[in-house]
Amino acid sequence: MKITILGTSAGIPTKNRNVSAVAVQFQNEREWSLFDCGESTQKQIMKTPLSIFKLKNIFITHLHGDHIYGIFGLLASRGLQKADSPLNVFGPKGLKEMLQTVMRLSGLNLPFELNIVEIEREEVLVFKNYELFAVRLSHSITTFGYVIKEREKEGRFMVEKARKMGLPEGPLYGKLKRKERVVLMDGTILDGDGFVAPPKPGKTVIIGGDNDDPLLFLPFKNPDLMIHEATYTSRDFEKLQKKYRHTTALQLGIAASEISPKKLILTHISPRYESEKDVEELLKEVKLNFDGDVEVAYDLMQIEI
Repeated sequence: MKITILGTSAGIPTKNRNVSAVAVQFQNEREWSLFDCGESTQKQIMKTPLSIFKLKNIFITHLHGDHIYGIFGLLASRGLQKADSPLNVFGPKGLKEMLQTVMRLSGLNLPFELNIVEIEREEVLVFKNYELFAVRLSHSITTFGYVIKEREKEGRFMVEKARKMGLPEGPLYGKLKRKERVVLMDGTILDGDGFVAPPKPGKTVIIGGDNDDPLLFLPFKNPDLMIHEATYTSRDFEKLQKKYRHTTALQLGIAASEISPKKLILTHISPRYESEKDVEELLKEVKLNFDGDVEVAYDLMQIEI
């Protein structure tokens, strides 16, 4: 699975950071999915090998502008480029009204089928390669985080073992791949189970939207990757006259110590943290409680798991 973080800023873009968007592509698949679509996401996509022709699903965490305002331009561009494959868009209630109103008022007629699915409660969505858990989060408006649980991968056929035994390629290999029992001409009995490696467990990835309670992801302990906001340091958050419902770096570190991700990525970074020194303060806070692998995201960052 390849993850490309297209935007990492909170609220507004900065010179170095665009707003929220994460692309996910499975191994050996050309189709891909997008999680959130803040302003200028389509321009970020142009800086990657990803193609909007192969974009299959968009999952919106919530309807704040820095997470969705880029979708209108992306849909229009995909239409103008004559894409004809269906596109599915998932998100909280209100998504359908928002998209249909803009399309109606702007006269946007798409040459592809647009399927809009509103999520109103926690649920599990089933796809070809994975299950997607929609997790209700804690924010100022209805917000869902998403947990990708990849399906178990079948074990590979041990070609070298078969060749070393002098077994002829062809129908015999096919039977062994299917774990069938095979009897050779000399009476030797081969069990196909011995020629197929054990299955590999699928990967689990947490993609959090805006959320002031990261422990809501606790039921999904030990994920391979957790991408979650760490908008402020706790010190800066306490200085705010108006407290917005976001996670601080300190809070995320405490939660991560219980959730135990193999890798933790901090994103949705307040524009006040522009320098390397500022970013280091976020890392320091997380590391007070979480001693695992942790990084602060940057635009166009790629992670393979």
